[in-house]
Amino acid sequence: MARAAQAPNTGAQAQALPPDLLQVMRPLAGVLRTVRAVLLVMVLLHGIALFLLGQGSLPGLVVMGVVWWGLGWLMQSAAQLGGAQASGVNAATQALQDRLRQVAQQRSGTGLGTGKKKP
Repeated sequence: MARAAQAPNTGAQAQALPPDLLQVMRPLAGVLRTVRAVLLVMVLLHGIALFLLGQGSLPGLVVMGVVWWGLGWLMQSAAQLGGAQASGVNAATQALQDRLRQVAQQRSGTGLGTGKKKP
C-alpha cells in the first residue's frame, strides 16, 4: 500500500529536469534573448529590403520569422518549466527542513537546539 502511494511521486520526479540542468541552462536564456533581438532586427531589415527595394526572398523572411517565434516559444516554455521545477524543489526542500528540525528537537530533548550538551 505504501508503494502504491509512492509510485506516482517517483514518476513525476523522473520526468522533471534536475535542478543542476536548470542552473546550467539559466545563462542560456540571456543568450537566447540576445539572439532573438538580433534576429528580429534582421527580419525587419530583410522585410524592408524585400518590400521597398525588391531585393531578398519571401521564404527567407518567413523562415527567419518562424525561427524568431520558435525561440520565443522555447524561452517561454523553459521559464514555465523552471518555475514549476523550482516550486517542486522548494516544497521538497521545505519538507526536508521540517524533518531535520524534528530530528534536531528529538535529539536535544529540550527543543531549543542550543548546541550545548546536557550535564
